[in-house]
Amino acid sequence: MFKKILVPVDGSRPAHNSCMKALELAKIHDSDVEIIHVISFSDEYVPNTADSGAEETLSPPDWINEYLDKVREHNEKMLAETLKAAREVAPGLNITTNLLHGQPGRQIVTRAKKGGFDLIVIGNRGLSGIKELVLGSVSHRVVDDSSIPVLVIK
Repeated sequence: MFKKILVPVDGSRPAHNSCMKALELAKIHDSDVEIIHVISFSDEYVPNTADSGAEETLSPPDWINEYLDKVREHNEKMLAETLKAAREVAPGLNITTNLLHGQPGRQIVTRAKKGGFDLIVIGNRGLSGIKELVLGSVSHRVVDDSSIPVLVIK
């Protein structure tokens, strides 16, 4: 029934629980599993030169590039640790990882559609904090926007 399962993670306990549930389902259905993480940055930190009449694009200061490199390294490590744990729980399954950039809800739904996934398994709360209260949670966005089934794990 579910041949391809997409599992977004962010390092939180609900994301871990959703990954374990996805692996449980994958064992039953002999599914492929892709574990993803979406790196997101607020648009307010990206300089907008379009309205200022500037002809050149502003280059970010070196410290921003260093910070972004550290964020990427941290997230790659989190995905690698999640993959290792997943392979211990479900040896023999085809489990891959993918690190994406952009708005998490949108990227998850787009990846599910483009990748031909049958199911998204996602935690109900992540690491979004105050932003979640104002903008809504990633899981709510995925449920609202997805054209495939979404299993939300508490």
